[in-house]
Amino acid sequence: MARRMRPNSRMRLRIEGVDDVVRALQNADEALKEQLRILVAEAAEIVFREADARVPIKSGAARESLKIEVGTNKKGFFYANVVVGDKANRFYITFYELGSSHQPPRPFLRPSLDKSKSKIRKHLVNGLRAALLAQGT
Repeated sequence: MARRMRPNSRMRLRIEGVDDVVRALQNADEALKEQLRILVAEAAEIVFREADARVPIKSGAARESLKIEVGTNKKGFFYANVVVGDKANRFYITFYELGSSHQPPRPFLRPSLDKSKSKIRKHLVNGLRAALLAQGT
């Protein structure tokens, strides 16, 4: 049978290094966020390479304006998008992607994302696993 503690008994517990543990957790949080930002940017790079290979325009400003846009939105979430650079090129690329009354659609951005999904998923899972394991050491 377990002993009962007296109501007025005191227990003292001394923990050393709490400040170091708290500091390490704060640093781990920032390091993990940075790793996640890198992983998201690398995932966008996978889609970018696929889109660049599929773009129906073989040369010119529209093809050269394909780029990766990286940033943080108003809510503080990190994002990475594959976009077509300036307004004029976006206008013409829209007709390639969606078609018009004079030409059939020749999509390349959506199929690039669709084809890259499994590579992105594998890259994110492996990268996140590695980042979490690195935090544990």
